[in-house]
Amino acid sequence: MTSFTSLLVATDFSVDGNNAVRRAALLAHEHGARLHILHAVKASGCTPLRDWFYPTIDIDLRTAQARTALQRVAVEITGAYDVTPTIEVLVGDPFETLLRASDRADLVVLGRRGRGRFGGLLVGRTADRLLRTCRRPVLVVRTPVEQPYRRVLVPIDFSASSDAAIRVATLMRREAILQVFHAINSQREAVLRDADVPEHIIRETRLKEEAGINARMRSKVAGLGLDCTFMSFALAHGPAVKSTLHHAQQLCADLIVAGKQGRSTVGGFLVGSVSSRVLSEAACDMLVVPQPRNSSHPPADATVAPRPQAVSHADNAALAQSAAAHAEALPQSHWIHNTARFGPRRTS
Repeated sequence: MTSFTSLLVATDFSVDGNNAVRRAALLAHEHGARLHILHAVKASGCTPLRDWFYPTIDIDLRTAQARTALQRVAVEITGAYDVTPTIEVLVGDPFETLLRASDRADLVVLGRRGRGRFGGLLVGRTADRLLRTCRRPVLVVRTPVEQPYRRVLVPIDFSASSDAAIRVATLMRREAILQVFHAINSQREAVLRDADVPEHIIRETRLKEEAGINARMRSKVAGLGLDCTFMSFALAHGPAVKSTLHHAQQLCADLIVAGKQGRSTVGGFLVGSVSSRVLSEAACDMLVVPQPRNSSHPPADATVAPRPQAVSHADNAALAQSAAAHAEALPQSHWIHNTARFGPRRTS
């Protein structure tokens, strides 16, 4: 796929939901893609008394109000982004409704949080549940839309999910700066320091490791058949989440593109609650890309950083000798970012 052909965006008419609609409209314009805007009305939102006597009145009223609001959205989107969207209001559980609709789209766009007057499509954990189960790339928008993405950060762990993230990031890039990033586990260096290995040997060992990973990143991109000339590559030492957030801030990234394994967020970059931490702490939008269907799941020990274990004196000595040997073999010159406009007007 060289471009997105169909986009699905969900809104609950909140500020975040409207930002998601604008971002989706801008992307649809850039890609010449179809845009479908969805709103879900929760049947459980009826008041108990009205639900007892007139079970459909409240649902019908809120559905009509939502459809009117979406029509206003479509008019504004058409004028602002030269895109003619289709609209749809469905009654049902927001998560299940959006998950079913996602099968017809190349990209799903939604706001991080929602507090709309119609029940809020993305209130609570709907967005998080969708991120864990959706088999389409999901773009979570949390910033106002001012321009196309300019700086895109792609943290990788050399898994099949990372490959998919790099591919999708190139579609999002357009004229943006794209940087591939890897956080290096610092356990080995900590072991060397515990073994009282001289600082210059630790430094040379770090340089060699960085050179190897840098070359591996470039080889990975080239192996995917992508052009490296418009990309840059960066490394950092430390925990994946902390390093990624810090680097995104340094880069002034307006989008982070990351992969996920299978139907849940596991792997070297997204482990357990890590995805939630990145989404909650990052100051920019985030695109989560699922592992391709035809890719086998790598074993957990190949993607998850190993836990620190006790190291014997003999192991320390052997590791120190190995580090010294590697350092002697190195040449001396070695280098190593709103206001809601789509809300329905109140009628008197």
